Amino acid sequence: MANPKTNFAPAIQVFKPHRASLPPLIPYLKEFWRRRAFAIELSRFADKAEYLDSKLGKVWLVMNPLLLAFVYFLLVTVIRGGSTEKSGLSTLAHILIGLFTFYFASNSINGGALSITAGGRLILNQAFPRALLPLSSSISAFWQFLPTLPVYILVVVIGKLFFPHTQIPGLRLSYLWAPFIILCVGITGYGMGLLFATMNVYFRDTNKLLSYITRIWLYSSPVLWRPEILHGWHKIFLYINPLGPSLASTSDVWIEGRTPSLGMLVGSIVWAFLAVLIGGYFFISRERDFAVRI
Repeated sequence: MANPKTNFAPAIQVFKPHRASLPPLIPYLKEFWRRRAFAIELSRFADKAEYLDSKLGKVWLVMNPLLLAFVYFLLVTVIRGGSTEKSGLSTLAHILIGLFTFYFASNSINGGALSITAGGRLILNQAFPRALLPLSSSISAFWQFLPTLPVYILVVVIGKLFFPHTQIPGLRLSYLWAPFIILCVGITGYGMGLLFATMNVYFRDTNKLLSYITRIWLYSSPVLWRPEILHGWHKIFLYINPLGPSLASTSDVWIEGRTPSLGMLVGSIVWAFLAVLIGGYFFISRERDFAVRI
């Protein structure tokens, strides 16, 4: 009788470099959609693990951008030489909602950039569309963004009680544009997360440089300054910024209480589309090479 141990042949998985090329997209996208629950559960696990050793836990999701907003508000008011009651609360509200929205995109991009190198074991041991890993980071960034909205509303409500003549409008129908703008920001962040995730696989210094890139990006975005200060051809700086149209639309909706201009809405859609198209192409065409590079 043959020894069953002699019939055992261990499965050996061999990873080889691949040339950059797109796989069949329809099967890929179908598998991506079928496994979307995997990305959702992975984001939940990552959220629990991130704040496991912190006593304040998820309170820091709100405290960090909130404290930064007050710091930036003090800097802006000092540079301007002080402000009136009306413009003071309006400036604080603008910085708050701008920072919250910008950090939503920033967390999505930074998390996406690290998702492949941090998920090496999953990539080496499981077969699934790798684009789910940056998607999981974007989902986590969205859940981190949601608690900031009630905080923003609370700050504005309290501010309006003390400064009833503030320039910030009350409840308006224009607020219905907020979910659409948030969606554009999320899609843009996910697309750029795919791009930087690919770059980080080949150039590990990408993640270190990204922190400086996002800081410069913040200062060049309409967060610490109002988009209204740009006139004429200077408005091009809003459109060449991937988050410029979305942040300008955020200011229109939350601060001015008006519907965003058609140009800003189109700009938000175009940047979301370009980010996913370019980021998705670079990511998907090279993801079969990730296992060798990790």
